[in-house]
Amino acid sequence: MENRKEEFIPALRFNALTPFYDLIQRWIVRDTRFKSRLIEQAQVRAGHRVLDLGCGTGTLALMVRRAQPASDVVGLDADPRMLKVATAKAAGESPPVQFDQGMAFDLPYPDASFDRVLSSLMIHHLKTPDKEKAAREVYRILKPGGQLHVIDFGKPRTPYGKLVGFFLHGFEEANDNIDGRLPLIFEQAGFRVREAGDFMTFFGSLTFLFGEKP
Repeated sequence: MENRKEEFIPALRFNALTPFYDLIQRWIVRDTRFKSRLIEQAQVRAGHRVLDLGCGTGTLALMVRRAQPASDVVGLDADPRMLKVATAKAAGESPPVQFDQGMAFDLPYPDASFDRVLSSLMIHHLKTPDKEKAAREVYRILKPGGQLHVIDFGKPRTPYGKLVGFFLHGFEEANDNIDGRLPLIFEQAGFRVREAGDFMTFFGSLTFLFGEKP
């Protein structure tokens, strides 16, 4: 990862907005609603090892732990500022939630070491080659029969979604999402993939993806 560690886009594109991330997620994006649905989709069980890929300030990782206290939860993010907030939010959790710094396309975990990988609004920050590498890395670290659960921008299906998607298309990283290519990217990595529904936000249409490693 050497020289690439700092090559990431902050969650709100500008570091100055990081302190407001949780407020925007909660009150504008309504993140706890779609994250709760993502957790229901993942069906995390006791003893499962779960990775929150692009964990940000740790909201999803903590929700997983609280939904299934007997799970082993790890959060990974490239942004040390976000991880500092996540660690503070997780203080007092028992057993502790582990937070690691790293890139989605170069995961610091052994092969077949996770039962579930969840990701919320991170994939659209990656350019196409890094999305493809990240898909292969997730496949590598999942156990056979392990599952990937993603909520991220998808192909717009409503007039408002298409309008927002038109503006998002100006960002190279978002094009795969808006063009509906995420399922194909994960299929090419080896996953069996299906779309599992949509969720509309102020910032556009989100799509739930379900992927399984054979």
